[in-house]
Amino acid sequence: MKISVRTLVFAAFFSLLPAGQIGQVTAQEPLLVFAPASMTDVMAELADAYKKQSNQTIKLSIAGTAQLARQIDNGAPADVFISADQLWVDWLTKRNRLEAKTVGVIAENELVVAVRVETENWADAKALLTGARFAMAEPLSIPAGRYAKQAMETLGIWEQALAQAVYGENVRITLRQLALGEVGAAIVYATDVAVEPAVKTAWTFPSGSYDRALYIAAVVKGADREGEMFLSFLLSKQAQQILKTAGFKPASESR
Repeated sequence: MKISVRTLVFAAFFSLLPAGQIGQVTAQEPLLVFAPASMTDVMAELADAYKKQSNQTIKLSIAGTAQLARQIDNGAPADVFISADQLWVDWLTKRNRLEAKTVGVIAENELVVAVRVETENWADAKALLTGARFAMAEPLSIPAGRYAKQAMETLGIWEQALAQAVYGENVRITLRQLALGEVGAAIVYATDVAVEPAVKTAWTFPSGSYDRALYIAAVVKGADREGEMFLSFLLSKQAQQILKTAGFKPASESR
């Protein structure tokens, strides 16, 4: 996917504005950003950084990508939508809910098998996913679940793993199931493991075994211009460094 030229132009403009001037082009009402559960922690940090630079308050609505997309389609007053995959962006674009010219990749993630920290390091991924109960996001509509199914199909273990899978409505619920010891393993993003001290990564799925886990942002139809300014901020050096520190691959490395 290519980041739109207009978005890049806004990014360049944003980076040149002194902090005192940025506030002059912001809206007075909070900017409502819909973001996926896997970005819970980093979005709070990004919102705080944007507030300090622009004096614009960001209000976050965090949930599974599918849930957020359906809310937007039903008329929820979001300004910016961040999706954990391409499919839901395409779905909303076809339904004329997004400003197509603003759609662009902001980051990328990777899929891993996580276990509790006390689990022996020799644990085998195939055994973890076929020999005992494990958690994963629901595969029909949740990006992390869809990626997990793809990866296991590529490895030839999906049919064996299916009987052991416990589904969650988003990846953070899946992570929590593991942290509480309800399952022996979970398929989550690498960035999820980084925020939960009770778990660790046992195995990383090979690149190419599933669709790239891209995070894509867009302005919702009818939103204020501030939505485009926030997207520009997400591509700024500061925001990309925040994402990188949180374990995400920056947009510049995801093309």
